[in-house]
Amino acid sequence: MKFGVENKEGDRYSGCIIAQIIHQQKGPIAMNRIKVVKSEDVIKGSEKIFEPIKERVVEVVLEVLQGMKRSMEEEMQGIGLLVMKAVMELEITKVAGEKGKHQKNRTHNWWGSNPGSVVLDGGKALMEIPRAVEHQSQKAYKLRSYGLFRQTGELVKRAYRDLIRGISTRRYEEGVSQFLEGYGASAATVSRRMAVATARKVRELLERGLAELDLAVLMIDGLKVAEQTVVMALGIDTEGVKHVLGLWQGSTENARLAKSLLEDMVSRGLNTERPLLIVIDGSKALRKAIDDVLGTETPVQRCTVHKKRNVLDETPKQYQAMVSRRMTKAYNLTSADDAHQELLALARELETINPSAARSLQEGLEETLTLHHLGVPEVLRKSLQSTNIAESAIAVVRQTHRNVKRWRNGKQVERWIGAGLLEAEQNFRRIKGYGAMKILLDALIHWKHNRQQAA
Repeated sequence: MKFGVENKEGDRYSGCIIAQIIHQQKGPIAMNRIKVVKSEDVIKGSEKIFEPIKERVVEVVLEVLQGMKRSMEEEMQGIGLLVMKAVMELEITKVAGEKGKHQKNRTHNWWGSNPGSVVLDGGKALMEIPRAVEHQSQKAYKLRSYGLFRQTGELVKRAYRDLIRGISTRRYEEGVSQFLEGYGASAATVSRRMAVATARKVRELLERGLAELDLAVLMIDGLKVAEQTVVMALGIDTEGVKHVLGLWQGSTENARLAKSLLEDMVSRGLNTERPLLIVIDGSKALRKAIDDVLGTETPVQRCTVHKKRNVLDETPKQYQAMVSRRMTKAYNLTSADDAHQELLALARELETINPSAARSLQEGLEETLTLHHLGVPEVLRKSLQSTNIAESAIAVVRQTHRNVKRWRNGKQVERWIGAGLLEAEQNFRRIKGYGAMKILLDALIHWKHNRQQAA
């Protein structure tokens, strides 16, 4: 099983748990010393055997980091049962070989499972117990590890509590080890390598090929973590499905940083020949990078939420409610001309209230109406006229890393941001209004053709 632990330098490692299952019990419960499997057998088959546990553990670790306490004991029970099942399957593998593969000289065969129960947190938990039978006698193999997991007592109950306390980025290995020791099984040998599940997944994200994605929208946003700026990109394909495309980090959100992200995506297969709608928060650095990499004819939708926020920041408090209401009304209009006239009228009124607010509204005003000009239906337009989709993913990222107390280097930042984006991606749903994506695609093709003709 691979899992994430972090050493004193802040690096995360992966491990193969239970390299040797040996009872090492001291305390009020007296049990015999039991050697279940050899360490080399565990290491050899660990990837397959512990795969079900790995994903569950990563999910729970992220939930802990996000402060999600609901049903945590239930989740821990699930992990405890998975660990127990893995140990029992390891023991059967020793006598019956790997499931589904022919092995000479084995004495037993895998034989399905039987209903059974183990002890978790001082109480019984039902589970399916893997089974093997001897070739000649057809006698069932007696699982020694199953006997361990049926032990009762205060020490076993405390082991379960240790598992709950230990599930964190720094104490996961300790929690699982104590959990197993409570039942008489200890991870005596742990094989460590420089690649955790999270680090490996983040690397896969950063190297993910984009050529096969049929994208229609590219949404770019940024966040600051540990005095570093990370720019991330989400793509939305022609079916309305969202995809994490990549991230790039630097010291400031400048044109060079955004350009590096775009160039990296192009090198991984982002198709720049087909028309794309780019949605951004209004950053001048991002706007320049888009022109440099994707061309000046690329349609850009400025986030209406950021635009409203910027205008309100310049508006005296007593006028903010009125300005917010007027801007919302304008952006909800169907006609681009009507929306444009409404916003210009508001800008003229703001000239007498606060010229800075008027200038903020007029700056880049046309690009806040790009979707109106494209004639995109209302529901889809509302989904895409802001960077809220990207902001939702960023919110998951912030929840994921909020318990990190000390940031040591940029690689750690990249790891956590990438892991958070991958966690957000697991819950992605198609955007509202996705049924109108073909209308958007046709409009983008028409837009590009007109711009090329004009040039």
